[in-house]
Order: sequence, then structure tokens, then C-alpha cells
Amino acid sequence: MLAPRFLFPLAVVVATTFPANAQDTASKAQQVTVAPVQVIQSANKARYVGRIEATSTVDIVARVEGYLAERKFTEGSFVKKGDLLYVIEKELYEASVNQAKASLDGANAALTNSQIELERQRQLLAKGDISQAAYDSAKATTGGDQANVDAAKANLDTATINLGYTDIYSPIDGRISKTNVNVGNLVDTNTGTLATVTSVDPIYVSFYMGEKDLIEDREAGLVRNDTASLAIELVLADGSKYPSTGKISYVGTSIDEGSDTVEMRATFDNPKNLLLPGQFVNVNVQDANPGEVTAIPQSAIQLDAKGHYVYVVGSDNKAQRTDITLGKQSGALWEVKSGLKKGEKVIVQGLQKVQPGMTVTPVEATN
Repeated sequence: MLAPRFLFPLAVVVATTFPANAQDTASKAQQVTVAPVQVIQSANKARYVGRIEATSTVDIVARVEGYLAERKFTEGSFVKKGDLLYVIEKELYEASVNQAKASLDGANAALTNSQIELERQRQLLAKGDISQAAYDSAKATTGGDQANVDAAKANLDTATINLGYTDIYSPIDGRISKTNVNVGNLVDTNTGTLATVTSVDPIYVSFYMGEKDLIEDREAGLVRNDTASLAIELVLADGSKYPSTGKISYVGTSIDEGSDTVEMRATFDNPKNLLLPGQFVNVNVQDANPGEVTAIPQSAIQLDAKGHYVYVVGSDNKAQRTDITLGKQSGALWEVKSGLKKGEKVIVQGLQKVQPGMTVTPVEATN
């Protein structure tokens, strides 16, 4: 009779305990922070270290010998094509021109005289008053005098050219370096560089793209043999962005075996001379016509042996594992190539105790 008396109260306890536990579980559902899947413009395809290069660099040299008479530029200034940079003493070269002119005048006079004599000899030959040999001799003299005239003209041309070389002009627009020689120094073709003119607007940025990135861009049609539909951004040493974007102007013809990279070169406008040859910059490479892609915060991404995944919280507040394929990183976000849709909510905080199918209490992320 004792057993029935204890069984009934136990049944009551069991029956009343289960609902209480269910209510306690619901009230203690894991609180998590969630963020919506976003749609953004496709991210930078990659970042590289680049180096600024001049589009053209010309060493100014002397082409004739002489004492440097004048320097016409300010060191470090901008010069234009055709600006006079140096003057070499002209006196000797002017004298050479005058001498060559005199020689030409003499040669022309001799030629005129021999031509007159040749005509006279021709008339005499026609009358039979002289031999053919005498006429041939006169003709040879005229030919020699004509050769002397041609040589005198060539000498005058050479002297004139050398005189012109005493004025040294800039062959390009650009910025000129400090001078390596001063007025009064003797210069010649062996002196070396007098100064250097560097073209800095536009300007080049060279960098090396990884082989994998190159293959992906070729498959996407972004890179062709000699051009690329990529927008190039520069980040300067102080972290600021260069105000304009550049375009790819050269794609290397081979892969470097040591680094598995290919040389790329972009061209930038540089009107304010912010970019200087030799300067290092960070190069952000983007699709020139970016499309929209889904993206999530980096804090939402998990990784195991199966790959990357996230926990998506549905309308029933249950956390479900969703496998994803990642694209490129864009700041604190990662592009998601597959697995998620815009507006879905992923857990970004409180992931430590989350299990698939678990009921959670989602709280929207504040930023």
C-alpha cells in the first residue's frame, strides 16, 4: 500500500518539471549579434607595391668641345621642349663657318671659270682647232672643280651644324636636375651628363601582378595582350589616396620565373608633380567597370575542413550553417561568390557556443 502513495506525487513532479525546463531554455537562448548580407561594388582585385617611373628621361650632353659660356635654367625647374639650357663659346665655330663659306666661294669661282673654259674648248673642238684630248682635259678639270664645290658645301654644312651644337636645348618637356658642370668648365663629348631632364606628366607606375591574378583577369576578359580594363588607384606613403586613377598601358610579355609575376605598367596624370620617379606606392587594382556583389563582415566567417561557412539566422531564430565561396577582401568586408543572398542575417558575434539548429536571440549589429 506504500508504493501507490509515493508514485502519484512523483508523477506530478515529473509532469510539472518539463514545462518549467522548456520555459527556462527559451528564456536563456544564446544571444548573438547579427548583420545583414550587403550588396557592394566589387572590391579591389588585388594590392601590390609599385614604383613611380618617368615616362621619359634624357641626359643632356655636349656634342662639341668648348668652354661653357652660359647656363640658362634654374636647377629643379620645369623646362619645355626647345628651351635653351647651355651655351658653349661660339667664336671658334663661327670662324669655322666663315672659313667654310670662303672655301665654298673659292670653289664656286673655280668651277665657273672651268665651265667657261670647257665651253670654249667645246667650240674649238667642233671647228677642229683642238684635239679630243685637250677637250677631255678641260672636261676633267670642270668635274674636279664641281667635286671641290660639293666638298666645300659639305664642310660648310658640318661647320654650321657644329656651331648649332654650341646651343644646347631641352629635347622634351620635363623637370631638369641640378647641373653637373659650371660655367667656365671645358666640356666635350666625353664629359658625360651635364644635366638630366625628366618627364613627369604623365608618369608611369610599374608593379608586378601575381600569375594567379593574371590568369583570373584574362579569363574574365579584363586583361588582353597589350591592354587591360582595370582601374588603378594609388595609396601614398602617408596613407592618402592619389586623387586620380590610372590606366594600364603595358602588360609584360613573360612571367618572371623567380617570382611568378608579370610586369604591369599604369599611366597617371601628374599635373601637380605629387608623384616623383623612384617613389614607392601601394597599387590597388580594380575592375574598371565593377559590378555588384554580396559581402559580409570578416567576423562572420568560419573555417573548418569542409571550407568557409557562416551561421544564418532565419525568421524562426534558428542558426543554420551555410557553406560559402569567398571572393576578394574589401576593407572589413569579404565578397561572397556563392551561398548567400542580400538581406540574409549572419552571426558576427557570439559564435563560440552556436550549433546548427540552435535557437538564438539575434541582436542587430550597431555598425
